[in-house]
Amino acid sequence: MPDGGDPDTLDITRPAVRHLSFGHGIHHCLGAPLARLEARVALHTLLTRVPHLELAVPADSLAWFPSGMVRGVLSLPVRYRTG
Repeated sequence: MPDGGDPDTLDITRPAVRHLSFGHGIHHCLGAPLARLEARVALHTLLTRVPHLELAVPADSLAWFPSGMVRGVLSLPVRYRTG
């Protein structure tokens, strides 16, 4: 791994590595601040209004994008637990 660690493992001692999802320098995405704000508002709203969401499958069974450029799951099955 470029940062010397396993990206699927929480390691609080791992050195900080710059995130490149919105580019860098002259290639930095002009819409990055808006995209981050929209994601923050959407996730906060979802988790506030629907507090009983949980994964419907074990976390280790999630399928991830096969690309090294994009970090995310192919699908995220969730269920709503009442009460």
